[in-house]
Amino acid sequence: MSSYQTEVQNLNYNAATRCFEALVVFHEGHETRKVPISAPLPIDTDFSAVATVLVKRAKAHRAKGRAKFMSRSPIKQTGRLVHLNDMIRQFKDTMGLSEISTAA
Repeated sequence: MSSYQTEVQNLNYNAATRCFEALVVFHEGHETRKVPISAPLPIDTDFSAVATVLVKRAKAHRAKGRAKFMSRSPIKQTGRLVHLNDMIRQFKDTMGLSEISTAA
């Protein structure tokens, strides 16, 4: 079973746009995905309500492919990348190179 966690980082209130802005980080199995997101909420909104809205918006943007600046990186484990073969397979699928065998 894969582990799945979400965290809200760098939460700021932008007074010029009247929005909360943050970086929502999704820890999905062996990958980390970061989605910058904002939400127009009053400055006195409770943190848990702000976090809930930001995470919901980040999930929606990611699901619809609108998270243009989403960064994705594998988790490091003792200095080595986990599941390098999965990353290679994913790259080959994306580039249309699925038929090429991977060196052992």
